[in-house]
Amino acid sequence: MSSSSGLLAASLAGFHDWFSWVVMLANAAAGGWALGAHFRPQLRCWPLWAFIAVAQGTIFAQVIVGVVYENRSGADPGDLHRLYGFAAIAAVAIVYAYRMQLAHRRELLYAGGSFFLAGLAIRAMILS
Repeated sequence: MSSSSGLLAASLAGFHDWFSWVVMLANAAAGGWALGAHFRPQLRCWPLWAFIAVAQGTIFAQVIVGVVYENRSGADPGDLHRLYGFAAIAAVAIVYAYRMQLAHRRELLYAGGSFFLAGLAIRAMILS
């Protein structure tokens, strides 16, 4: 590995570690806001849905950075760490797929989904 690719791998590793906190905190906050919106209709507004979209987008960014880091450095995070990353992407798709069937409880769906995603992020952080 050349020094420039080693530097890139180290930078990606640092970013991946730091960004895992962003993923976890953003999804936990989105879950809290969505849960509050279920009980308080005045919290149901477009910024809630924009925040949820950004929080869920952090998952895709984190997985992409993790895959690039693993390919560049040859590091092996372990099968469970990979599983949690790809399960998080699947969970985003599943929550999105149920949004119409649960339209009357959409905020609860996204609260539960966001808390689940935050939990997956915590587990992935513990394993690394």
